[in-house]
Amino acid sequence: MNDKNRRKLSETIVRYLRMLQMVPQGRRIDAGTIERQLADEGIVIHRRSIQRDLELLSVAFPGLTCDNSTKPYGWTWMSSAPLMELPPMGLATAVTLELMRAYAAPVLPRATFKTLQPYFDRARASLQRSPNVRMARWPRKVKVLPRGLELLPPSVSDAVLEVVYAALLEERQFHMRYRKRGAAHDTEYDVDPLGLVVRGGVLVLVCLLGGEDQVKQINLHRIKDAQLLDTRARIPTTFRLEAHLHDGGVSFKLGKPIRLRMIVDRRAAITLHETPLDRTQQITEWDDDNDLVEVTVPDTLELRGWIASYGPLIEVLEPKALRDEMARAAHAMVARYASSPSRRVAGRGALRKTRPPTEAAQRPRKRSG
Repeated sequence: MNDKNRRKLSETIVRYLRMLQMVPQGRRIDAGTIERQLADEGIVIHRRSIQRDLELLSVAFPGLTCDNSTKPYGWTWMSSAPLMELPPMGLATAVTLELMRAYAAPVLPRATFKTLQPYFDRARASLQRSPNVRMARWPRKVKVLPRGLELLPPSVSDAVLEVVYAALLEERQFHMRYRKRGAAHDTEYDVDPLGLVVRGGVLVLVCLLGGEDQVKQINLHRIKDAQLLDTRARIPTTFRLEAHLHDGGVSFKLGKPIRLRMIVDRRAAITLHETPLDRTQQITEWDDDNDLVEVTVPDTLELRGWIASYGPLIEVLEPKALRDEMARAAHAMVARYASSPSRRVAGRGALRKTRPPTEAAQRPRKRSG
């Protein structure tokens, strides 16, 4: 074999391997998408040749199948197909995946977890065969507990998830029917996906909607139907997902960041010493039992929920608008518990008419000396 034929054979083998690696398990990929991904790696080949190559490879790899029920035809690995690993999975990787299996299951939608299932199965098999018994036992010795009340994640359509993942990966638009919370009808949008966030078990898509330039967030479980488009997604040059999250994105943001000043019972302040709210946090002594906490934080509904979760252990001083809001919420809670449920049913709406006192609680006096 001369050098030219040897080089051609080598290029063909590399192309075959990359094509096999690009075909996902649990979702589909079409020849056009593979063509674009190969081109990004410097491998130029027409999609018709890719289709012929995949048909040839499917003979050698029975787990490689083509779904020709809709166009463009989609290729996928059957769930029973063994994973191709070059090199084989190491023990440290297997331990990491086994830990991920335990802690991702409660927070990831079923369709997402299903995509990772083959890797979890391979990791568990690797650990069971491992001669390093101590390493294999490591997942049994580590547990992660949720900080708050853990809710079950909502169900997301497998078909919708496949479209969203493909749109993010290939930076393409998709069209969707979306049902807003409390809405009676669906609304249709063209979507430019920017990023995906798992928040409390809910998959949240950060995106641009309907040609607008304002970055928005939508919950994937409210998407009723989605179709991938050939149009390239609009991605603002200044957009960074981490910066978006730090600025309060994917939270119920109510305004600009605020400078929060609050009196915190020392029993609760210990937690803030160990796990600060932000790098700007400062804690000084207020009196014998309390500390003064000052910090700049995003103005979100999550912030209000966090403050309320500490009950009487936290008193907001500033901003005044937030102090008044927390006082109204506390008064409404007292009023609700002061009346029996039966009375509320009989006089529904009475609590809504209740007005809190206009003056907030008196500011504690700061200890002198």
